[in-house]
Amino acid sequence: MKKIFMVAVALLCLSGTAVAQRHIEFRWHGIYLVGDVTYGMNVNRAVGEGCMVGDTLSAIMPTFTAGYQFRKEAGVGLGFSYVADPTGAYTQMPLFVELRSHYLRSRLTPYTVMQVGYTLPLGLSSQPNPISNKIEEGGLYVGFEVGGRYAISRSTAIAVHASYRLLQSNSVIRSMEGVSLLADPVVLHVVGGGVSFYFGN
Repeated sequence: MKKIFMVAVALLCLSGTAVAQRHIEFRWHGIYLVGDVTYGMNVNRAVGEGCMVGDTLSAIMPTFTAGYQFRKEAGVGLGFSYVADPTGAYTQMPLFVELRSHYLRSRLTPYTVMQVGYTLPLGLSSQPNPISNKIEEGGLYVGFEVGGRYAISRSTAIAVHASYRLLQSNSVIRSMEGVSLLADPVVLHVVGGGVSFYFGN
């Protein structure tokens, strides 16, 4: 009888350990860091009269965020992104504040991110073909992200997401052979997807 009791206790302990391992949760209180890489494409085909570039924009957008998770449902942070437009015309750096929310107390949880900020032009211009484009003045940045996060441990996690980003440029100069033709406002609606990496204290 004693041996049966010892075996039962051992099995119960092993079962409890297995359940605990299945329910690893990323640390939900404290400082967090997130780095992600998103590939996006502009879906706005009417970005301005006479616009020759931008309606076909595709870009790789790495993003870095640091914030504080004050409860499971919500954390706030500051971050920046880099929009690497291959033509050079719309290369820019959005700076933003964010609200990041997770919805399940489990190893795998859905989440959403909302970001609002301002885009800074980086002074690059496209090659004349025959018209050169360059952002003169940045504008509003709005980002929304939805995805799923999987906790590798209490302090590391990986996530996949789909995203939408609005990138506003209040003035884009178009010129030919160095002569300015006109300056238009341009709004890009960029949809995409990517991978995120989480680190917590």
